[in-house]
Amino acid sequence: MKIPLMALPFLLVALPAASALDYEKDIMPILVEKCSDCHSSKAEKVKAGLRFDNPEHFQKRFAKNDVVIPGDFDASYLFVTLFRPPEDKEAMPPKGKGERLTVEEIVLVLEWIAEGAPINGTRGDRGPKPESYEALFADLGTRPGPMVGEAKAVAEDWTNAEGVTITATLIRVEDGEALLRLKDGRVTRYPVAKFSEESQARIAKRAE
Repeated sequence: MKIPLMALPFLLVALPAASALDYEKDIMPILVEKCSDCHSSKAEKVKAGLRFDNPEHFQKRFAKNDVVIPGDFDASYLFVTLFRPPEDKEAMPPKGKGERLTVEEIVLVLEWIAEGAPINGTRGDRGPKPESYEALFADLGTRPGPMVGEAKAVAEDWTNAEGVTITATLIRVEDGEALLRLKDGRVTRYPVAKFSEESQARIAKRAE
């Protein structure tokens, strides 16, 4: 049984505004893993006063030097520095100071900002997303990692235990939940255990 996207209550289990991306759950783990040498409470010297492992502190730093402008990813210093090619002197992390984010991870940062940068229980204004991620990242071929959400992965049909099917792109699997990008661009989560056995098997294969 295949039904219209907007009639799928079993998928709309994300934030109130139908977005699953959240700083504490989706973005902070990436930045802490890749940027903690310079931007965490454990750093010997916190660069630029930014601590990504403290959401309340990071939120207060949004406006300073336009670190994050909710709804405007390409004017947000955080995204711009992550997006720069590795050889750029202002690219982050600096050479030898941490592992660069994969294209998929940069896409999640972009989408989080575009969705209003939800953090610490609040959200700013939403803004537009790129019409084509593949075109946006065309000049970053030297970056490590696949662009799971666009260039490599494709939209597939997924069915839950009740037989309801939707078409979405699997971004990743984490903590027993599948992070999916719907056809209209929204991102949402759904418990893997609530998918059909066939869909669960394909998810497990993709997660490998």
